[in-house]
Amino acid sequence: MSGEPKELVPVEAGRPPDAYERAYMAGEGTVLYRDKLRAPWPLHAIFAAAALAVVGAAAASGELLGLVIGLPALAVVWLLLAVLRVTVSEGAVKVQYGVFGPTIPVAAIEGAEAVSYDWKQFGGWGIRRSRDGAWIYNMPGDGGRAVRITWRDGRGRRRVTLVGSRRAELLARAIARGRAALPGGATGPALGAAGAEDRSE
Repeated sequence: MSGEPKELVPVEAGRPPDAYERAYMAGEGTVLYRDKLRAPWPLHAIFAAAALAVVGAAAASGELLGLVIGLPALAVVWLLLAVLRVTVSEGAVKVQYGVFGPTIPVAAIEGAEAVSYDWKQFGGWGIRRSRDGAWIYNMPGDGGRAVRITWRDGRGRRRVTLVGSRRAELLARAIARGRAALPGGATGPALGAAGAEDRSE
């Protein structure tokens, strides 16, 4: 097997961006990677059961106010937790869990590597923060894999963001490619780690 890095294989090749991605996740420059991780059916079943409980409680008590307030609130939370999207372009990594998530300038990234993680360290799935200050955006079904991105915010503070992904190696490789496209290219752990992932396939 050759030691040369393989070409990036687009995730879900041929899938056009959905309406949300077109409006809010178009990227800056060429889009190198796009993925959408949907919530698994057990999570939908939990929300469906919660919705039925709200309806049942309202019917039993005869109080419609709980139904009018409870169902829309539950529906909003359900929609927010249903999809995790990530787009990597030459200018930025955009992460959206529902409508929440960071836009990380590629130029601010110091490193990105595919890692295994323990969901218990973060206390579950969704948008979580660990005791050491790292944030994770994860979804059941990612196989315990994520990309750990180390970057600097606008004030120069170091941030760590993990993005759950079934294709963590591809995501890390796309970030490395974005960094390599910067003026002068990129050096450091992200590019090296992506190259190591490539050679191991």
